[in-house]
Amino acid sequence: MITVVSIGPGDPSFLNVITVRTLRDASPLVLRTGCHPLSVWLETEGMAFRTLDHLYETSDDFDALSRAAAEELWSLSGTSPYLVYAVSDVLTDRTVDALFSSRPEGGEVRLVPGFSFADYYLPACRPFFSTADIRICPAASFDGTGLQPSRPLLITELNDEITAGEVKQALAAWIRDEETVLFLPGDGKALPVPLYELDRQPFYDHLSAVACGPFSYEQRSRKNLEDLMEIIDRLRAPGGCPWDRKQTHQSLEPYVVEEAWEVVGAAEENDPLHLAEELGDLLFQVVFHTSIGKSFDEFTMDDVLSAICQKMIRRHPHVFAPASGSGATGAAVELPEAGTRITAEQVTDNWDKIKQAETGSKTPLEALKDVSPALPALRYAEKVLRKMKHVPALPDPAPAEITESIRSLAEDLDPALPVSELEKRFAALLFACSRLSAALGLDSEILLHEFTARLIRDCQALEK
Repeated sequence: MITVVSIGPGDPSFLNVITVRTLRDASPLVLRTGCHPLSVWLETEGMAFRTLDHLYETSDDFDALSRAAAEELWSLSGTSPYLVYAVSDVLTDRTVDALFSSRPEGGEVRLVPGFSFADYYLPACRPFFSTADIRICPAASFDGTGLQPSRPLLITELNDEITAGEVKQALAAWIRDEETVLFLPGDGKALPVPLYELDRQPFYDHLSAVACGPFSYEQRSRKNLEDLMEIIDRLRAPGGCPWDRKQTHQSLEPYVVEEAWEVVGAAEENDPLHLAEELGDLLFQVVFHTSIGKSFDEFTMDDVLSAICQKMIRRHPHVFAPASGSGATGAAVELPEAGTRITAEQVTDNWDKIKQAETGSKTPLEALKDVSPALPALRYAEKVLRKMKHVPALPDPAPAEITESIRSLAEDLDPALPVSELEKRFAALLFACSRLSAALGLDSEILLHEFTARLIRDCQALEK
């Protein structure tokens, strides 16, 4: 067993009775670093201790240091009656994370309640913002990933100006340089400074920290999904935009289709920035529908995200192992043997089988009802044909079928033929083309769209 205790910023007056007793009873007492200010008090009180300072010289980075610290501590615990490991803050120390992740069988990590960095800093932050929902992170672990700018943030252990510069750079990806953050130099006071001056302070040590936020989307250079949801709710709120307020799921249908095709067009241009912009327009439609659904108590964004996540897990059993209660359908899917890889064709077949089991379709023809009739005509035909590929009575597509359809239109066309018969023969030609396209693995919807766009470009060039 390893007992871990917080010794805070270094002032012994902050230590509680349980912490002091734990430090006195330790055998041995190990400090992450002897540079911690409390080491002087420990020596004065006659409490012997050892440190892990030697690992700082042999470790390439802090991840390697954390792994090495955990390995040494677990090895030492096997021969120690009461190993106590003292760190500044058990909640944010990465070597403590490594202790848990490398815990051997039968190993136990016991955390003693103590005085943390958060306890030291939060009183200084409280006059500036609510600390009820604050996120606390050590500077060594902060790179801006997963940042929620609408939540207050406390970043501890801003040890030097290099670390402060790295934190500033990560924050600047979201927050404007002129926005105010709180620099905490370690004396229990908060100093408001603009973000661009965070790495220009006169002094840094292990007690230095920075607190910031929350920042509204108006204050930030970058936005996230939460901001988009808030913006749309504001547009649809009383006093918002009259057009947005009157929209329904049905009235937005043409915009969803239009934005989806504009995504396709941007992808064909091979322009990443334009593609990102068009994907944003399509995402706007998704969030717009979600805002409408929420206002009528139909569904929320959590419902939308949960549904698609569950579907992806359920329909990829070769990636996500089926588990009890995971919503598995019991479909007879083809899973690869150990050491082998599944092919893209097998993935497609398994997808169809799982979907068929989900909808209760027992035969390929029953599964045709799962194809949405709202699809564009060519795409609708090809999806139906893919569902029917296992139907034995359906002959293989051939170019001769198209030739015969054209001959039927060109040679047997009687001027007196009813319009309905003409439509029937022309539809047969289109369907024959779709069958051949599907058999060749082509997408006739995209191809016809591209051909038409190319025709427009050629005509415009000719006109010029």
